[in-house]
Amino acid sequence: MTSEWLNRKELRSKLDKVTQKDWIQVAERLSLPCEGGKGSHCVIRNTKFPINDIRSVISTVQSNLYREANLTIFKNLVNYGISEDDIWRALKIKIKV
Repeated sequence: MTSEWLNRKELRSKLDKVTQKDWIQVAERLSLPCEGGKGSHCVIRNTKFPINDIRSVISTVQSNLYREANLTIFKNLVNYGISEDDIWRALKIKIKV
């Protein structure tokens, strides 16, 4: 997957070690509901739509993650409207201003 949309390409390698637990904490820090997490996956949701509406799904977060999966989750959050810098901060990854 190419990441032309990613502005801070130097931080891309930091996504290698991001876990499901990290994404659950990101959702909490960004005030987004994250359901599940006890099984194989959890879902970060958009509160504008009811749970039974597919449009409520921002991203699905698997339990076993790798860089490309993390990049997809990251991109889904950006497409939802969260700024890249806010996501990096929620991941507790330092960004240079």
